[in-house]
Amino acid sequence: MKILITAPSLDENRNVSGISTVARQIVENGTFRYAHFAAGREDREKTSARWILKQGALPFRFFRAVKNGNFDIVHINTAFNALSIVRDFALVRAARLAKTPVLLHVHGGRYLAENFANKKLESLAKKMLRASDSVIVLSELEKDIIEKRWKNIKVEVLENAVAPGIAPLREKTPGEKTIIYLGRLTESKGLREITKACRALKNENFNFRFDAYGAGDLQDFFVGEMKEILGDKFRFGGIASGAEKRRALARADIFVLPSRYGEGLPVAMLEAMATGCAVVVSEMASIGAVVRDGFNGFTIEPGDVSQLIGKLRILLSGAIDLREIGKNARKTVEEKFDLRDYIVRLENIYKEIIDKKSL
Repeated sequence: MKILITAPSLDENRNVSGISTVARQIVENGTFRYAHFAAGREDREKTSARWILKQGALPFRFFRAVKNGNFDIVHINTAFNALSIVRDFALVRAARLAKTPVLLHVHGGRYLAENFANKKLESLAKKMLRASDSVIVLSELEKDIIEKRWKNIKVEVLENAVAPGIAPLREKTPGEKTIIYLGRLTESKGLREITKACRALKNENFNFRFDAYGAGDLQDFFVGEMKEILGDKFRFGGIASGAEKRRALARADIFVLPSRYGEGLPVAMLEAMATGCAVVVSEMASIGAVVRDGFNGFTIEPGDVSQLIGKLRILLSGAIDLREIGKNARKTVEEKFDLRDYIVRLENIYKEIIDKKSL
């Protein structure tokens, strides 16, 4: 079977997009033949006139790629954000014109849980879903949201996953702790909340290091603020990939992702849990179905700086056994989010689509 899969650049050295990570794992570990079609903004890519022209031509290039490539299925990765909905509605339409079945893979997004900004955008999202042969979401919660919002749409759950044995579980050592952020450096990720929390904790004389990895339009602001707050206790490593990313997670004790909106099921969070980090994450979309507060990680309300400070204060003070939290986190990933199982389930969904088309 031959699959055309959409995502931003799959090059880990250029892009830290969660969708790119998922697509790369599928391409590298799947048993079918995959081809990648680049769709989506790269980190720090500007909205220039050239970029706008590129987006306008995208559906036409996509149609030609589908038509000429003789693909059995088109796998379109999207998020319920305004630009993604507009772009991927056009790609779904192009695939239908090329008479190729469509699997639509929804990776969270602002308007998955929130009300749409306008009726026109909601209408495009509904048409995109209805035109797809199958729709994948990241949790039962997201499935329930979509099925309650729109009737008669086939939705299946396929949680994100990570490769087994991503890193050995570390024995936590007493003394200075390391907090890590790994992901896009954008407004939606709660970077301003991180800077406020670190400033407060520093003023309370907590001793900790902070490592950050990623890229995005808030990079200069975030790096500048963190250096001013923590000095040489802050380390920025740019985009980390492969063994470098694994080493960075292995050094860390606490992973933070206090997102404001738009998360699905972050792969970086699952990777951190797999290494035994205690994660502190915003409870939204599918995250709450994975992280049980105080058992395998900690959750906060989006945008709540006081909650973020409170959870980090508990972890840095030694009031909670980080080793126990880390072991529970790793066990959660091993039992429920194994990439090998993920690939089998995904490729069975492909087969079901083809079987139904042949009836």
